[in-house]
Amino acid sequence: MYSPEIVTKRLFQAKKAGLQFQRLPRDKSIEIASKLEQLRYGQDGRKLPEGQLRRVLNSAEQQHIESERLLSKVDFEYFFTRFYCLETDPGVSDQPPIAPPVLLESQRRYLSLIGRREEECHAELAKYKFTEGILAYFHKVRQVAATATARALTLHRMVFWPGTRALAATLDDDRKGELFKRDHLALDNLPFWLKPRIYPDVKDTELGFEPPTSSRISYQAENQTSGIGVGSQNDVSHLTEVSLWKYPGRIRFSFVPSMPKAITTLHIQESTPDGKGDYWHEVTESARHKRRGYESWIYAFIPWYMNVKKYRANVPDSWRPEEHSLRHAELVMRTSPEFMDGTHVELSREQLYWWESTRAQHARNGELATFLTNYAATPEQSFQSPSQGALPVELIEVMEQECKDPECYDVEIAA
Repeated sequence: MYSPEIVTKRLFQAKKAGLQFQRLPRDKSIEIASKLEQLRYGQDGRKLPEGQLRRVLNSAEQQHIESERLLSKVDFEYFFTRFYCLETDPGVSDQPPIAPPVLLESQRRYLSLIGRREEECHAELAKYKFTEGILAYFHKVRQVAATATARALTLHRMVFWPGTRALAATLDDDRKGELFKRDHLALDNLPFWLKPRIYPDVKDTELGFEPPTSSRISYQAENQTSGIGVGSQNDVSHLTEVSLWKYPGRIRFSFVPSMPKAITTLHIQESTPDGKGDYWHEVTESARHKRRGYESWIYAFIPWYMNVKKYRANVPDSWRPEEHSLRHAELVMRTSPEFMDGTHVELSREQLYWWESTRAQHARNGELATFLTNYAATPEQSFQSPSQGALPVELIEVMEQECKDPECYDVEIAA
């Protein structure tokens, strides 16, 4: 579903079984889906009752639908970029306000890491007859589409893999309602030939699909009295804003042990940091450094500069970077290979000017620690103390920028 290698193998098996399909360009798939959707409306322009079309589908249309269904089931990205509608960001996309996404660099990073782990899961299953599934921490800065991607991953599994049990959990009822609205928006805009019949549909609480799909999802808030996921197992689960949870230890000691250890398991926790020494700091650093017990967890840190169209500004002709901005650019160049698949990133002038200007705004208000948390270039930079420490934040920032990676060396000892 996520790995190109596994997608290719499954499509090869489908072809051997006699199934026909044709991979179309994104815009062509969207165009044909839009034309087919017009059959849901009568000559008077009114939407026909559920299940009715203005005319019978011809053989070419039926074949196209079967092809798109197969490709969407086997290839998550194919489905996500063609049929999963969300509210788009006009700052990084020229798509309509509600449309399938053009993937950001951060989303490609999520899917790349998930795809690699999917390959490992299949290898583990073949060798050991056992795998824990896909478990992930998305350590993010602001507005990098982590939640949108996790919601799409969840809905894809629910629609195409019957009987999927899912859970979405977040900090409070308001945020829970936002997750429910996002999922309903995507479901409401699915093509009629992909859309399952929804039942039950309990606002901000539960969604289910009628047979033969028979998948369901529960929406829960961390501050509810009964605890998260109590008395249930979930094939797919997504926990958001985890660093702000009051009792995050319940995730590790109660929720994670309840998840099935299976090839079908997909579990995502995502958050920006909220200080040092807490649950989020511990688990993400453990996964990042592959400490005992976290070897199979995905760690995805998304630095502020990864999405090149997101954080940028128009640069005055007279602008020259300040010293701390140049040090930051050097920090990015030095540390970026860990988060960018080995690539050294050189910030553009538009990116660096945005960083310098936004940093200055926060610094004037005494909020530099908040800025570094929300727009970090490294995980270390993102974990800022919520209270004023012995050293000023500015000094700590300089120390971190100038800190060099350790180097191994040999020492000869005379006999």
